[in-house]
Amino acid sequence: MKKLLLFAGCVFAAFGAQAQYYNYPTLNAGENPNGVNQDGENPYPSTANMGWTTLWNGGATSAIAYTAAQNIPFKFKFNGSDVTTYTVGNFGTVSFDAGTPSVKPTAFSNLTLPSSEIPDNSVCVLGIQPISVASGSTTYQSAVMTKTFGTAPNRQHWIWFNFYGQPDNIKQGWTYWAVVLEEGTNNIHIVDMKTLPVDGGQLISANVKISAGIQTDNSTAYSVSGSPNLQAQQVSRNVFDASDNSYYTFVQGTQPAGDLLVKNVVMDEYLKIGEAPFDISVNVRNVGTATLSSAEVHFSVDGGMAVGGAVTTSTNIPSLASGSLTSPAKWTPSATGVYTVKVWTSNPNGSVDGKPENDTASFKVNVVDRWADRKILNEVFTSSTCGPCRPGNENYNGIINGRDAHTTIKYQVWWPGTGDPYCTQEVRTRASYYGVNSVPRMEVDGGWDGNAGSFTAQLYDDAAKVPAFLEISGVAANNWKNTISLDVELNPLVDFSSNNLKLFAAIVEGETFKNKKTNGETQFEMVMKKMMPNATGMALTPMTKGTKVSKSLSHTFNGDYRLSADGQSANHINHATEHSVETWDDLHIVVWVQDATTKEVLQSAMFDVNNASNEDLEAEAKVYPNPSNDAFQVVIDRLASETAKVQVTNVAGQVVYSGTLENGKAQINTAAWNTGVYMMSVEGANYFYSTKIMVRH
Repeated sequence: MKKLLLFAGCVFAAFGAQAQYYNYPTLNAGENPNGVNQDGENPYPSTANMGWTTLWNGGATSAIAYTAAQNIPFKFKFNGSDVTTYTVGNFGTVSFDAGTPSVKPTAFSNLTLPSSEIPDNSVCVLGIQPISVASGSTTYQSAVMTKTFGTAPNRQHWIWFNFYGQPDNIKQGWTYWAVVLEEGTNNIHIVDMKTLPVDGGQLISANVKISAGIQTDNSTAYSVSGSPNLQAQQVSRNVFDASDNSYYTFVQGTQPAGDLLVKNVVMDEYLKIGEAPFDISVNVRNVGTATLSSAEVHFSVDGGMAVGGAVTTSTNIPSLASGSLTSPAKWTPSATGVYTVKVWTSNPNGSVDGKPENDTASFKVNVVDRWADRKILNEVFTSSTCGPCRPGNENYNGIINGRDAHTTIKYQVWWPGTGDPYCTQEVRTRASYYGVNSVPRMEVDGGWDGNAGSFTAQLYDDAAKVPAFLEISGVAANNWKNTISLDVELNPLVDFSSNNLKLFAAIVEGETFKNKKTNGETQFEMVMKKMMPNATGMALTPMTKGTKVSKSLSHTFNGDYRLSADGQSANHINHATEHSVETWDDLHIVVWVQDATTKEVLQSAMFDVNNASNEDLEAEAKVYPNPSNDAFQVVIDRLASETAKVQVTNVAGQVVYSGTLENGKAQINTAAWNTGVYMMSVEGANYFYSTKIMVRH
């Protein structure tokens, strides 16, 4: 009689001595197992340039097939025996028998395990089926992909079933799953990455049916509870990162009564020495069968003497639940510097821990005397021809509204379709630097990489809480005839030894209106116009704590305004002879220091561009009423003795008025103009002024 060993609900089944695996779920984890894989989750082929190796890909007409045998990049035991290779079935198996398996199912199906149609010694995610979806000029197809993450001895090898379907259940939707082999522990994780049920282009209420587990032979299997009808945990958000992921961990052996899995050390990465002594805590998960009632927590610093003992606070953690445990000893560092704190648990419920190999975590902590408040750098890649970019920008603007711990740059890209007119070669360079191949997309301090529509207040607040150890101050000015200058000073609060640091500066326009295209947006904020000196930045030498670094940058916007026809290379603005600045009184410079290799942004700042040589004159300039109905007056008394040119353009860049100031005054009739925003400029012999005006009828 076939023997099927199941994990039931949230309680582990009690396996006999012959049992080889038990498993436990981590539902709605919000991360991948142990946080090792930080890659995004875009569909094939857009993931192919992220270092993944494609073993197989195909569409809806694909037949059942196996890949060639693949080498496991580290020592690994399956079912207690050493294995060195595996073979993947495009129907959802990872098999460890040597060579191509001799059996395979007759169809893509969520077979009940164990099954004679499945190879022995296999990890299974059954029920997935290849699909093809055309979007514009790209056809997305299912793929089997692999990549190794982390460093020895804690690596993970991922086998990813990317962009599969299940037409009977989720119609034209898609589902992503992965099998993960873990070095050292020999654990196997089955990761529920993403599922979106779609019918006729609309999200529907449905879910997949998956048979997930391990089959050692056709009479023995260990399945995830709910199989063969296991459902995905999240089916309503098309998220391209691990924030919606769940996973199931398979462990070799019999589940012990006492097993504390140490997830991480609970400490801030940076500590102020004046606030010592510090608590040392760990987040743990009780993966034993018994409720935890007592435990010990010990720690050592830089390999020194171990201290700690029995936890004195509450330790009531049921099986499969998580909690925090704090050592009774505290830590007082002797000086500022970088320390490695090693923390471990022991003696759950007064007994030996059944899996001591998962009881320890280490953490590097920086002890400093002070830090600066962080200004997050938010770089948003978007386009006026991109439908999803509008809600992405609306979501982003809603998140930053009322918050000031950030700077913003919008890069208008060259796709979809003909792309945004304000795309430049520097936008392309920046997109290539981050590997951006979809919009809306944003980078937060060079780290978080995701859809602007998925950006949240929590992500903002988490980024803003990270201390900065660089202060940036400066002055930006429009000196004369649109020569923009920046004098900036960097004050390092710690030593920065990296040779990869660069200073970047981007001139952005606060609001633009002329690049309206097809996505319904009529106003665009913080649009990048020019980078100084260019998109590759200015190299910095290593910086020493307390030694300030001063730099000066400038750029002259030559020629006249031009609105490009589209975002294609042939139509980009030539910065040597023309520009795309709509108005000169709404420019700002975003400055940041970034490690060019790791992409980490150390700090950012934003400076308003002052019309330095004309500040007193601009204070005298009067334009009223603004908004106007029938006419508005322009009065600049200091220009009464000369004839100054006045020009007004609409949002399409067309000149709607051209005239002069007489005795420093002009009246401009707007009765026949359309309601909307216009740009007015006044140019004298030694004076240039521009501003936005609005007509309302």
